Amino acid sequence: MRQPDEMLVMVRVADRGGFTAAAEDVGLTPSAVAKLVQRLETRLGVRLLNRTTRRVTLTAEGERYVGRARKIIADIEEFEADVMAQGSAPRGDLRVACATGVGFATIVGALPSFRQRYPDIRIEFAIGSRRIDLVENQIDVGIRLGGLPDSTFVARKLATFRRILCASPAYLAGAPRLETPDDLVMHECLFATSTADLNLWPFRDSGGRTRRIKVTCRYTFDDGMACYLASLAGVGIIRLSNEQAARALKVGRLVPVLEADHVPEAVQLHAVVPHGRQSSPKVRAFIDFLADAYEQQGWR
Repeated sequence: MRQPDEMLVMVRVADRGGFTAAAEDVGLTPSAVAKLVQRLETRLGVRLLNRTTRRVTLTAEGERYVGRARKIIADIEEFEADVMAQGSAPRGDLRVACATGVGFATIVGALPSFRQRYPDIRIEFAIGSRRIDLVENQIDVGIRLGGLPDSTFVARKLATFRRILCASPAYLAGAPRLETPDDLVMHECLFATSTADLNLWPFRDSGGRTRRIKVTCRYTFDDGMACYLASLAGVGIIRLSNEQAARALKVGRLVPVLEADHVPEAVQLHAVVPHGRQSSPKVRAFIDFLADAYEQQGWR
């Protein structure tokens, strides 16, 4: 193994919550993994794991050890990546975390071109409506929409979108009138419950100020893509990015509503990279390619 055996194995045990799962990652038997951890504990003179019949958890000392070990492993990977970058094209496995909604259509559409340019890079996508812990899940690149909390992660802006209001013609044909924002109380309004405040939609009042209307729906979804599919099916009105809505608007499956009153807030899409991985050739190649793809589509 590239990293010191005990350190790498200890981090894998912490990530996977047990010896058997960690053994699958590092190519050893569960008993060999347990012996390495025991040897490490003996050498350090502290207990790093609490062991039960079902699961192992970190002790306080284990938390400190694994936290530092992650940084050391990341530094080693960065160093090796710099060395490899001097003599070969980007290659290897890349783990990317993102949601299925905003920005994902552009990513998927660009994959054939990416494969042609970088045939030796394999990508595993981790898809979820909630943000995935990049470090815990060994993610190389996270695609994040909206504000970024302060962290040690390295971020690069990929695109800027606008949020717009849309509905399907079928929904509007059978729904109550929709002439002003106040009419929304009579409508089904779709929003993802996985993110706070997405049910507060901004509109301009008569004085030009922004006011937010709390909308509701008899159907709730914790995923943005599910809301999008529901809007196409005629379930209700949706507030989504112009990138996600672009194709449906073009073919008439969705139409804009309340354009004169709605505040089309800008929202940014970033590529986020854990510390130590930003210099990896495969990471740099993927992020540079995505930035070009969004620019070509007019989202930069």
